[in-house]
Amino acid sequence: MFNPHHLPLPVTLPSSSSSSSAAAVVDLDPRVWRRLPQPLVDRVLACLPTPSFLRLRAACRRFYSLLFSSPFLHSHLLLSPHLPFFAFAVPSSGHLLLLDPTAATAQQHRSSSWSRLPLPLPLPPPGAAAAAGHATFSPAAASAGLLAFLSDASGHKTLLLVNPITRLLAPLPICPNARLSPTVGLAAGPTSFIAVVAGDDLVSPFAVKNISADTFVADAASAPPSGFWAPSSLLPRLSSLDPRAGMAFASGRFYCMSSSPFAVLVFDVATNAWTKVQPPMRRFLRSPALVELGGGRQSEVRVGMVAAVEKSRLSVPRSVRVWALRSGAPSSSGGGAWTEVVRMPPDVHEQFAAAEGGRGFECAAHGDFVVLAPRAAAGPAPENVLIFDSRRDEWRWAPPCPYHHHHPYVGNGGAGGGGGAGFRLFAYEPRLATPAIGLLDATAPMALHGMQG
Repeated sequence: MFNPHHLPLPVTLPSSSSSSSAAAVVDLDPRVWRRLPQPLVDRVLACLPTPSFLRLRAACRRFYSLLFSSPFLHSHLLLSPHLPFFAFAVPSSGHLLLLDPTAATAQQHRSSSWSRLPLPLPLPPPGAAAAAGHATFSPAAASAGLLAFLSDASGHKTLLLVNPITRLLAPLPICPNARLSPTVGLAAGPTSFIAVVAGDDLVSPFAVKNISADTFVADAASAPPSGFWAPSSLLPRLSSLDPRAGMAFASGRFYCMSSSPFAVLVFDVATNAWTKVQPPMRRFLRSPALVELGGGRQSEVRVGMVAAVEKSRLSVPRSVRVWALRSGAPSSSGGGAWTEVVRMPPDVHEQFAAAEGGRGFECAAHGDFVVLAPRAAAGPAPENVLIFDSRRDEWRWAPPCPYHHHHPYVGNGGAGGGGGAGFRLFAYEPRLATPAIGLLDATAPMALHGMQG
């Protein structure tokens, strides 16, 4: 049973000071704190990062009650700082593994880089099959504090939106077209969200083709505010989508990878139409992934590509590179629409290639950080995680995940949202308030989970 006085250990908060100096701890004089006006106290608490407030909520009943105060949650949404966390999700594992790349910069905080966050999804009994009536869901996308989980069973898919912090869970209406293993994109804002489910159309019980995409739009200012499925859009000819590659979103457009040959598919939400952009060095790419570079309150999101480059010429050594799509590049642009941002140093690439072993890697970007994790042969957590910090122009290895052997992998054999095999990596921002999920018929269990370190 949930105990409001139990204090789970959240992740370590990022410090604005340099990594060589620890943040000073200042004891507040209770004679001063006790006399502060309550609205001012609430204002101060609304400025705290989500992990910090979760740690503080057990101080008294008054602080805990703020979790259910709409004015406070609104203030917290506007005032709290954006934190660049990364979530490692495993189908049917029942939890997220969160990595704080800012904590990994300081040697004294490296042990606090990882935390575990329970998920409110119902789990089937071990060994139970979906055919026995136990629906299973796999992680598919993330945006603005929400995660999207896609049903594994083939056919008309169910997409769940989840806020792991508040344990809010809401299903979208059933997808209009039957699919096997589609690619999912999610873009959420304070009062709206857009979800895209693309490719792997079931044209018969035994055949799939990448023909169309379904788009769900929900906006508090539209009618109905609970959202609707827009008319299906047609994918470009010869598209071949990889659900593990996911989608990136910037400036009203979704971007996803198509293989054989490699191409970047661009979906304009306003026109409900798809186009193609040629990627850089497309003949020599391996494990390309599209990410969202930058973002936050001060910078604009840019679409980036991270990929291994394996060219036969000795003049172009093997490497892992990051490109950014130039703003305003036309859809017909070739590889010249991209600008190389950074290239993995040879010594780091040698270590990364040895850890990857040719199995490919998961990749995500959030704020100033890009995280790469080689796909493991088995297990619920990554064994090696590499972080690129663009502020410092630095590549470094994250500390080992302490939960790697704590939770055995529970496979479900499904195909939805990535095949149910191995972990998925997403850019994730822990948020107390995700009002966009309220547009749907959300259910909220009584217990509120904090991050457990």
